[in-house]
Amino acid sequence: MFFLVQESLKKVFFKLILLSVVGIISSLNAVDYSGEKSYSIKLPYKACTVSPIPREALEAGIIPINTAKAKKFFIEGALFYDARKKSDYSKAHIKDAKPIIFDDSKAKHTLISLPKSLERNMIFYCYGDSCASSYEAALSVLKHGYKNVFWYVNGFDDWKKKGYPVESSKLND
Repeated sequence: MFFLVQESLKKVFFKLILLSVVGIISSLNAVDYSGEKSYSIKLPYKACTVSPIPREALEAGIIPINTAKAKKFFIEGALFYDARKKSDYSKAHIKDAKPIIFDDSKAKHTLISLPKSLERNMIFYCYGDSCASSYEAALSVLKHGYKNVFWYVNGFDDWKKKGYPVESSKLND
């Protein structure tokens, strides 16, 4: 009996793997370069890169915060910066947040507006803890002498889920 169950599980597992491989292959795009084919797989994602752990952020001088602390800063009038894609920012972002645009051609972030005071509380966020764009943007601001740089680890998805203030606005391309 155990042998039959084990054999059935192997067949089910094999079929699942086979279906996964077929699914991936069907999403492949091939480009032919002089007889050599290059394949790419299009996968949906929100993550930007591997996100650092909060200890690394602290060592770099960036203070990681959660949603409760972000809300407290929001009430106190801190500046929020959104490091998500332009299209996502346009759909909805934390109320009064400024966009951070990642310029692929220059491989760097562009902040639309920075405060004159280096002491102002600045909160950087993106999608959540799987996204490192906000962390990277916070690092670049820190290098310009800003003192109170915070990384909102939970990000926009958690903010919106909690029902906190959001708005939408159209960005020019």
